[in-house]
Amino acid sequence: MTGGVYLLDKAAGVTSRRAAMAVAKANGYKKYGHCGTLDPDATGLLVVLLGKATRLASYISGDTKRYSFDMVTGILTDTLDLSGEVLKKEDCSHISTDDITTALAEYTGTFLQRVPLFSAVRVDGKRGYKLARAGKTPEMPERTVSVSDWKHGELSGNRISMEVTVSSGTYIRALARDIGAAMGVPAVADNIRRTMAGVFHISGASLLNDCRSSMLSMAEAMGGYTHIVVNLSQQQGIHHGNSFSSDAEGVAVAVDAHGNLLAIGVGDGRIFQPKVVLSTEALL
Repeated sequence: MTGGVYLLDKAAGVTSRRAAMAVAKANGYKKYGHCGTLDPDATGLLVVLLGKATRLASYISGDTKRYSFDMVTGILTDTLDLSGEVLKKEDCSHISTDDITTALAEYTGTFLQRVPLFSAVRVDGKRGYKLARAGKTPEMPERTVSVSDWKHGELSGNRISMEVTVSSGTYIRALARDIGAAMGVPAVADNIRRTMAGVFHISGASLLNDCRSSMLSMAEAMGGYTHIVVNLSQQQGIHHGNSFSSDAEGVAVAVDAHGNLLAIGVGDGRIFQPKVVLSTEALL
């Protein structure tokens, strides 16, 4: 295989990069990447790109992701989760489930979210987490995020389980911080777990690095797009970036009769123009 997309159920305590590297090594790939970083302490779906599939990142990363997590009230840490240094503790026994439901209304829809200090976002060319570890506290940037479909359990002590769908780039730790602030109390996130990323679901992921059922071909990973099965003459043209007649509109993929992904391109209803060519002469 020249490339593949692996659905990993990442364990806690490992960075996304190291997790992706382990998958690549287990499957015999030197080149790898992933779609959407998970915090080291977070678990769940990590979409790992192997070989030529690294070129698919912008097409399969997905605009939305779904998470489950616990919000813990009464405590604030520098990392906005329970792994960090405690900055504040308060008695939050007066907070109710109804208070949380009301606060969630403020964090539904599209709004600005301030990026956590402990993040990989750069400020003046340096990663936020590196600045934090050096004792610096720069003003972190704000991003426009979209949040929807909140679900939650009942508040038990100072902990409540939640689920939410968010746009790419949203920080769950920052949501916990801001929901707590809306109620006038400190709060952090715990047990963060990604269950969906774009069209991919945790049910297809494996805790192992080399589970056959969790490995998708590049064509399977692009299953959400129109597939154009091309003939040999068209295949040869694609290899050189040539367009061909097709009634496909928008982003579509060209595959051969065996289902191998040859190219990603754009159609206007008359002509398909390859934009990312993945075919090799060995497939022709």
